[in-house]
Amino acid sequence: METLFSLLLLTTVYGLVFLSIFPEKYLRKLSHFNHHKNVPEYLKFSLSTPIFFSFLLGYTLASAMLYFIVA
Repeated sequence: METLFSLLLLTTVYGLVFLSIFPEKYLRKLSHFNHHKNVPEYLKFSLSTPIFFSFLLGYTLASAMLYFIVA
């Protein structure tokens, strides 16, 4: 149970760290339609890909750390 809690906590922490250092220019959609239309600024951002990859890297780092520390 402690291992699962540690994995979830470390995944969240590392995922948020990776998300905070992700550059803003990669958060923008590469869509001609949204950049040349009168759309609100918040709709021009796509956060699903950076969130997925940051938490995937966070999970990978957390699982590697727990594997080497616990095992």
